Amino acid sequence: MPGITENKSFNIALACLSGILYAFLFPRFNLEFLAWFSLIPLLFAVHRSNSFREAFFYGFIAGVISYAVILYWIIFTVRVFGGLPVYIAVFALLLLSSYLAVYFALFAGFGRLLLNNYKKLSIILIPSCWVFFEFLKSTLLTGFPWENLGFSQYLNLPFIQVSDIVGAFGLSFVIVLINYSIFRFIFLKNAIPRKQAVFEMVFVSVVFIFVILYGYYNIHSVTGSLKNKEPLKIALVQGNVGMFQKWRITKKRTTRIYIDLTKEALKYKPELVLWPETALPYILSLNPHYRNIVMDFVRKNKVNLIFGSIGARFYGGKFHYYNRDYIFNPSGTSCFYDKHHLVPFGEYIPLRRTFPFIAHILRGAGIGNFAAGKKFRLLESRIKKQDLKIGSMICYEAYFDSLVRNFPREGANLLVSITDDAWYGRSSAPYQDMSMTVFAAVENDRFVARAGNSGISGIISPVGRILSATPIFTRTFATGYVKLINKRTFFSLYGNIFTYAVGVIFLLSLAWLPSRRLLKKVSKKN
Repeated sequence: MPGITENKSFNIALACLSGILYAFLFPRFNLEFLAWFSLIPLLFAVHRSNSFREAFFYGFIAGVISYAVILYWIIFTVRVFGGLPVYIAVFALLLLSSYLAVYFALFAGFGRLLLNNYKKLSIILIPSCWVFFEFLKSTLLTGFPWENLGFSQYLNLPFIQVSDIVGAFGLSFVIVLINYSIFRFIFLKNAIPRKQAVFEMVFVSVVFIFVILYGYYNIHSVTGSLKNKEPLKIALVQGNVGMFQKWRITKKRTTRIYIDLTKEALKYKPELVLWPETALPYILSLNPHYRNIVMDFVRKNKVNLIFGSIGARFYGGKFHYYNRDYIFNPSGTSCFYDKHHLVPFGEYIPLRRTFPFIAHILRGAGIGNFAAGKKFRLLESRIKKQDLKIGSMICYEAYFDSLVRNFPREGANLLVSITDDAWYGRSSAPYQDMSMTVFAAVENDRFVARAGNSGISGIISPVGRILSATPIFTRTFATGYVKLINKRTFFSLYGNIFTYAVGVIFLLSLAWLPSRRLLKKVSKKN
């Protein structure tokens, strides 16, 4: 009995180690090199486990620890902006971390099944298992792709280039593949036939070399293709209006803050100016005076302006409100895009009608009541005889690759991201936010211009290089250049086809297990 207890304690320690290492991959730690062996302790604990339930438990521990460290800023957000007590804020963090940990746990539990039943194919099935549950986490119940494993490599430019084919989930596959191959080599080498071990080593090496070589090729190819394109100068305006202040100060003062900052930026002669999410925190259509002020400013200075505001439509006997992004052109025309993917418990309360008590409990916690947009509109203009077609990602949307790829597929030649990260305070969250936005650029081969109310504002190149980045919580502006690109990547055309393929492989491997056991029983009887 003591031996069993000691064995489990050691396994728990291994799971904790993997959880800590996983958390250290992301901003502001940025120890992305740990990704290549961060899961090895958990895999070893899973290998030593005696049941699906035990392996599930180890995965759950690793997941809770990792997400509690990554998402610690939720305590600040819930306490300060939600106005809720500290113990509720801590409970909210633990609740979300526990939910996300379930996907870690499912990987561990099913990983044990694969380890015990597929000695030869596990080299493919273990990474496929991870990708399946990571994709599920990113889509189920509106999805929460925050800091998926592949996102940890945002600074590793050669490695992330292949995401324009396989997406960020494909990067996760390669990382887990390498983790598992190292684990096999260290702990299972005596249980694997020599030929199989050699084959696996060659296979993993070829995959990794291909990814890196493709990365250098793509960086060279994309950089070369941009040389003859005419640059477009852009200004990113960062108002740094406090979250409490934002909704309370007068419309006149809010509008003046952004116009004054833009006047300073215009000295550098930008052709396109970008203001953040809800830079004008009022319903534009119901405030024609301020709408005219902004439009007159655009006409007078002959500049294109993109900014966030609140949209409203009346139908079904009531008003519906939208988190909206506008573009105002010097010609006096305008168009808009309404945010599609809303933040649950931030921009709306899920199941409000089914469970009205939830809305009652959360009343006064600063949660919006927005409706989701229905159409993928591009923000369009014409600059220097170039047709400007912009795909606008509002805040949270930038991490949802299946949503973002709709913009280049519809003809967008530039992506913009507007956000308001003041919710997170001076935590690691704004840096995590910026790191994930990098993949919208690489997967779709587009420049991304980003404006945040409190930062980080900056420009990301099509190969994922962060060309400029402002400090957080500073009232400032930045200027830089982008170029318009019309080419479509494999990923923007076909999306997560690689993810679906490995997901099907994983599910088929599970479906085959009962048949395999039945065949073994029949063969024994005969």
